Amino acid sequence: MTTDKEDQVLQYGTRCIPYRLHISERKRLRIVVSPSLAVNVYAPNTASEDDIVSAVQVKAPWITKQLDALQQFHPLPTPHKYISGETFTYLGRQYRLKVIQDMLKSAKLHGRFLHIAVPDKTETVVVKKQVIQWYRERAESIFKRYLIHWLNIGLRHNIPEPVLVIRQMKTRWGSCSSSGRITLNIKLIHVPIHCIEYVIMHELCHLKHHNHSKEYFRLLSRCMPDWKRRKHYLDHLVVS
Repeated sequence: MTTDKEDQVLQYGTRCIPYRLHISERKRLRIVVSPSLAVNVYAPNTASEDDIVSAVQVKAPWITKQLDALQQFHPLPTPHKYISGETFTYLGRQYRLKVIQDMLKSAKLHGRFLHIAVPDKTETVVVKKQVIQWYRERAESIFKRYLIHWLNIGLRHNIPEPVLVIRQMKTRWGSCSSSGRITLNIKLIHVPIHCIEYVIMHELCHLKHHNHSKEYFRLLSRCMPDWKRRKHYLDHLVVS
């Protein structure tokens, strides 16, 4: 069970940074800075208030660095209306939506356009469903393909084969469970392939090391020597 505390304030130099504190049964404290510039702190229920405040204060330089990096992307993209002419991203490239009236529903890329065929172009709810379904199908195909590729590399280092789950996640690109399940955020379908590969390899390494120890990063570097470059690129993307 998670308990949300009242909004807290981190004082760092002349800056006052608000953050939301979440207390739950977890082992370690985690800080998440989201593209919306919201700062969330997830702390174990065994930690004292002073310990939490001290830990957040130590991370203040990192928090401000993340906020400053994300600030350049604001204002964030407005929500899609699912009408012709809107821009959608797929694997790091932009495509224009073109809604076509046809009794047979379909979705496909044609040049730099995403063609969505629906019986009634004014039914934007139906158009949205077609777009979401297309992204889901592409995500399942692409994520599985690259999981197989990087697992073949991981097998050389005794990384076991995982079960893949794809779903929408609020604050993470991916996660790994102790039972051998890897979950990938469906929003990864919007970012370049090299970033998708990084998240997959990152989670595969967690199947062997369920932490961020020196051994974990040693394994990650052996499997993907340029992971830091990929991570840096991904950290500076804003996906709507």
